[in-house]
Amino acid sequence: MHKCCNPDCKNETNNPKFCSRSCAATFNNKKHPKRKGKKHICRICGIEVPNRRTLCDKHNPQIINWLKLTLKDIIYNYNQNYGASNKYTRIRDHSKNTYENSTRPKHCEKCGYKHHYHVCHIKPIHMFDLDTPISIINDLNNLMALCPNCHWELDNGLFAPSRN
Repeated sequence: MHKCCNPDCKNETNNPKFCSRSCAATFNNKKHPKRKGKKHICRICGIEVPNRRTLCDKHNPQIINWLKLTLKDIIYNYNQNYGASNKYTRIRDHSKNTYENSTRPKHCEKCGYKHHYHVCHIKPIHMFDLDTPISIINDLNNLMALCPNCHWELDNGLFAPSRN
């Protein structure tokens, strides 16, 4: 019988070094600690940022303030700044995030289908004035979850949405 090489353990073992894997890991992690990650800083202002980022939230051009952004800003700048193929894509993406982060039901509000739903606008995006903020367009009172079939029916005027 051999004595375990871990000084904190006094067990006898048939193994020439350690009595168990956890005992070996405890000993080796103390002897060879893991590397600490280097700090990442913003290239512009020099404050510390989370891992793998080079810019802070203030200087990151991809972070959008949806409270100030208007429909006109999206329509006239979509090719340059937002990288979307459709001028309303970013608005729809924001509406999905807004709905997902709410407490609204995550199923079709008309028929109750639970496997897949679309987040759709009750008042369509194109009917808003150009100076309307995106936060108004994507307000929860203007969003509703519908399955693809019910969404098609809404878009083609076969039913009018109603809130309880």
